[in-house]
Amino acid sequence: MLIVLVLFVAGVGLLLLGVHKLHAAVPTCYGKPMSPGDVCEPHTTGSFSEGMPGPQTSTYREQLDNLTSGGWTAIVIGAVLLALAVVLAISFTASTLRERGD
Repeated sequence: MLIVLVLFVAGVGLLLLGVHKLHAAVPTCYGKPMSPGDVCEPHTTGSFSEGMPGPQTSTYREQLDNLTSGGWTAIVIGAVLLALAVVLAISFTASTLRERGD
């Protein structure tokens, strides 16, 4: 039953983390907050080696999408862990009831 508790706590934690990340996301450009319409220009120092992509500009929307995608990932994984905890709890309960009935 300990695994059910661990899965439940992890699932709830990930759900809360994901929701917080979606609501608190503020895109930044080199540590400075961005606002809609801003474009983050890369700072280039030195040369880039063969095959390595060079830095690219990114818009406010692109930065925000990068931040919030992690929030959605945490929410989905948290929901899966909660569903798994419920399935395991039902399974453990059913097997315990069967053992007591025999």
